[in-house]
Amino acid sequence: MDAIFKELKVQAVGRSSEAGETLDSAGQFDIETLCAVSSVSASQLRDIGDLLSAGRLERWYLVTEQQAYYVSERSGSRLVAAGEAVRNAEATSKALHRTAR
Repeated sequence: MDAIFKELKVQAVGRSSEAGETLDSAGQFDIETLCAVSSVSASQLRDIGDLLSAGRLERWYLVTEQQAYYVSERSGSRLVAAGEAVRNAEATSKALHRTAR
């Protein structure tokens, strides 16, 4: 986790089960809450993906004025990260997804 944390330049990164249980983390953030919220959100986003026939949800992110949240889905686990709001959140999201492989 420390290597991913340093590479992405975020406030925190964590790995969780699909149920939202934190398995590993690095950084200064309430990663347990982030893992739990991403688990609840993922099921809702999965339903939207199904309605649109878009296929399996792989990654998603949310950017507010002050914060950015990133999630990468992998079989059986989820990689989550939080950092400052950035202009190019897509690049950070792709980098997180690459490291989740």
